[in-house]
Amino acid sequence: MILIDIETGSATPDSGIFQVAALVVEEGTIVDKQYAYQAEDEAMTPFGFGAGYARISDHTEMKAAFREMLDEYSYPVVSFNAAVDRTALIHDGWLDEGRECFSAQVAIKHTHPHLFSYTLSYLSHYFKIGLPLDHKAYLNSLLLFEVIKEASPLEWNPVHIAKPERDRRIFQGKSIVFTGASAYPRVRMSKAARGCGATVSNTITPKTDFLIVGKRPGSKLERARNLGITVISDEWFLETVSNEPAKEASPYTILDDVAGKTVYLSPMPSTYKKKVKTILNTMNVLWVHGVEDLEPEIVVHLDGARSRTGSDRTLSLSELNRMLLE
Repeated sequence: MILIDIETGSATPDSGIFQVAALVVEEGTIVDKQYAYQAEDEAMTPFGFGAGYARISDHTEMKAAFREMLDEYSYPVVSFNAAVDRTALIHDGWLDEGRECFSAQVAIKHTHPHLFSYTLSYLSHYFKIGLPLDHKAYLNSLLLFEVIKEASPLEWNPVHIAKPERDRRIFQGKSIVFTGASAYPRVRMSKAARGCGATVSNTITPKTDFLIVGKRPGSKLERARNLGITVISDEWFLETVSNEPAKEASPYTILDDVAGKTVYLSPMPSTYKKKVKTILNTMNVLWVHGVEDLEPEIVVHLDGARSRTGSDRTLSLSELNRMLLE
């Protein structure tokens, strides 16, 4: 892949490009790179949206070098928010409309559907990358490279091509292998596959058509990728072969060391609060709302934010997310 990150003036395509970073990745290794920018005021660069940088949208040499890299490597272009980045690059002539582009954010969300957030900053914390999110495109491209390695997305769909309709006939006459832990009984999935005219095997071979993947898939996933076999998630498979959408049991583990405890939620966006409260309410926690004479036993706080002192235990949002999915 050619992994890119750009800095623009806003989400609109005519706001201008101020930075372009590109990493050429082959078999998980960066083999080439580019970073196009012109700094004007370093003191302003932390504010983002092009602050402190010159607009390079029409910079002939930088644009030519970027396009030369695209010509040299015929790999698909991947960025975190490819829908926005692709539009800006096409608008300013850095990218041809026919070039395949993929969104890492969408691919990660499909493979990890139960995270609290899908911002690059949150994913960095969740996957324990340890690299900060910055307004420097090159550093963010390195961060995204590490996030993709840890997240190992299973399904990629070009942003400018509609996702294929989920048609159970695609499994007719195909060879299917299942791997990894799943919320669905394996016998049910195998029966559904055979009901669509597929054969089910336990071994990956060059004749395998689909590998259906749950959690912790192991060596079968690597072999399937090496053979170019189509990999799809168990959730996608069940939704495809069922007459009704698959109803999945809650993916979140009951935490014995949280159940029944007093919990305080530090200030955070309401979307996070609602998610955490919905999950922890199933564990009969007692919520503390700033009552000073009742110190909470557990504090949940945003990653990077200071946690309230005096509690027995503090958990960042991403740490709680990991625990619930273990």
